[in-house]
Amino acid sequence: MADESGFPRDLVFTRICHVKQGYDDRRRHIVREFERRGVPVYFYTDWDRPDITPEIRDELIAPTFTHPAAVSLALKHVGIWRDFLETDLPYCLVFEDDVFLARGFVTKFRQGLAELGDPARKAVIYLGNGSNYYTPSWKLRRGQRLYPALHARCADSYLITRPVAEARCAWIARNKISTGIDHQIERMDEELGVEMLWFERPIAEQGSENGTFHTSVAGKPHPLLYKKLQWNWKKYTRMIFGHNARS
Repeated sequence: MADESGFPRDLVFTRICHVKQGYDDRRRHIVREFERRGVPVYFYTDWDRPDITPEIRDELIAPTFTHPAAVSLALKHVGIWRDFLETDLPYCLVFEDDVFLARGFVTKFRQGLAELGDPARKAVIYLGNGSNYYTPSWKLRRGQRLYPALHARCADSYLITRPVAEARCAWIARNKISTGIDHQIERMDEELGVEMLWFERPIAEQGSENGTFHTSVAGKPHPLLYKKLQWNWKKYTRMIFGHNARS
């Protein structure tokens, strides 16, 4: 790493799932948020809904998976993994276009990368607090960033190694995508023996969860103020007591 303080561009392939037209508020947010945190901005806009041909569906999507926005988002993640594998970089960092980054993001991210160590590890690091999943405060250790997890967090912000990208792409070629990308990733990784790690405390947060943006994938949205209050209540209590889906 030539620059010991900046973002490690020489190691990490970074992409942000986005669309070619619309969601200008999200684009402006990402540019502002990433520039102030020192993170490169590379939008990935392939496989918008109009781009998904019957041939692409036949190749990658199960017939039962029909939600247009969710299909498009899932394909964007897969497209990013494929593009990553065309490079010689060891790590792939993926964001969705509603994330907020923590203060000191780059420094903390580099600490997590150093803790991961071997780029040949078949591992995924979840940087965010998707679904307000947390390791309980009494399990945290000074100086430790990565904690083994029973399951995934959400797909809004995560880092994978090349072995993970290769295994996921091969799995999809065999099985196709049959559900939303958050759940599909978890199912794949459990079957593939991918090591799941949660970054503690999280250094990213999803704006469509914390009450900043309406979701672009799910059904009828709740009022943003309601979502914000609900999210923060869960967030601060679960940071103390911990929370996962398999307690």
